[in-house]
Amino acid sequence: MSLLHEKLSYALRGCFYDVHNILGMGYDEESYHLALEQRLIKANIHFQSKVTSYIEHRGTKIHQFIADLIIEDKVILELKSIVTNFHPAHYLQLLSYLKNWQKDLGMLVNFGQSSVNVYRMPFTEKKTTFIEDYSELEGLIYLDNRKCLKLLRAAILTIFELYGLGYYDTVYKRLVCAELTHRDTLFAPQALIPVKYDGKIIRHFELNYPLIDNRILCGIIAIKEDLTPQIYKMRTYLKAANLYIGILAHFGKEKLEIIGIRP
Repeated sequence: MSLLHEKLSYALRGCFYDVHNILGMGYDEESYHLALEQRLIKANIHFQSKVTSYIEHRGTKIHQFIADLIIEDKVILELKSIVTNFHPAHYLQLLSYLKNWQKDLGMLVNFGQSSVNVYRMPFTEKKTTFIEDYSELEGLIYLDNRKCLKLLRAAILTIFELYGLGYYDTVYKRLVCAELTHRDTLFAPQALIPVKYDGKIIRHFELNYPLIDNRILCGIIAIKEDLTPQIYKMRTYLKAANLYIGILAHFGKEKLEIIGIRP
């Protein structure tokens, strides 16, 4: 089976190694970026640099993406200069770019080590599914809570249907909040909860979870391997805020999960 964009990929790797061999190790990302641009010009490889795109929802700009380089309108490059290996956030960043620009191949390129580290990320839109579980909330969803939960659920599902999976937490949180605003749903984008120790409030903690109608705390997360820590954190926050209903909306790799959580 041939490699995706094999000829172009091979040429790009040659450019990466040339830049690293000439500059060596230790410069910042911008230095390698500028050098790579010069090498691409020399190789007669067409590129766009620092390409900007926005996600807009209901007439509001939600999030800005800036791709380091888009090569031949086919491949997205995200450049790094770090002494460590790539972090999970770097993979998710590139995935978001591929989804946003609808390209089928991305490359993470790290110039910060003794040799160039290149990670290839093919991308295709996957078939997605949706599951929800409110079993923990049995006995808590009376009339007012049911109405509030229905509005929140509708907003989350609308975002899922319009944008699918593949972005990171911040994007989905802003999208859901924009949809809640559009639906005239009463909510606060953050919740301020007390931190208590030995019966005393020692500080207030700003939690980046929307609070719906002062009733339902909503955690919006993306592409987590294990939801257990998120569920335990939600229980902590519910107890601190004296709330009884939490909703965890997880925009995962292949499915959206909506999970009801109680303290």
